[in-house]
Amino acid sequence: MTRYCPAGDGQFDDWVERCPECGRELRDEPAGDRDALESDDIIWLVTAPNEPEALMWADAIRATGVPIFVRPGGPGVGAWASASSFEHDLLVHERNLIPARRVVRELLQPYTGVASGRRHRRASPMTNPVRKRGSGSDQHRTQ
Repeated sequence: MTRYCPAGDGQFDDWVERCPECGRELRDEPAGDRDALESDDIIWLVTAPNEPEALMWADAIRATGVPIFVRPGGPGVGAWASASSFEHDLLVHERNLIPARRVVRELLQPYTGVASGRRHRRASPMTNPVRKRGSGSDQHRTQ
């Protein structure tokens, strides 16, 4: 039997108990818009590696009309480094989790620009090993 994430992160096999994306318990029915509108709790969306990226992601999510909160992580005020170099959590209201996750997925997709076609090409041409073995002296040998 298929189980579903209440935040809309997808469907999973029946042996999976919690969603690997958001950590919530899975349900037997797909998430509906009604479920997301009922809760006003503030929940974790994603963790950014540093403050500049967190602010960039937050601006992109706010541009879609979703309010978002940025919370700095790290060891606190006694740290030797700047707070901007620590991880930052992005938090949203539970009712906005699904649209916010869509934006995050778009932001974190690998770039597929013009140069992406060259990624699968070999750095140097591959020689055919069968031809390489057939040197001049080996060609006259009988089998």
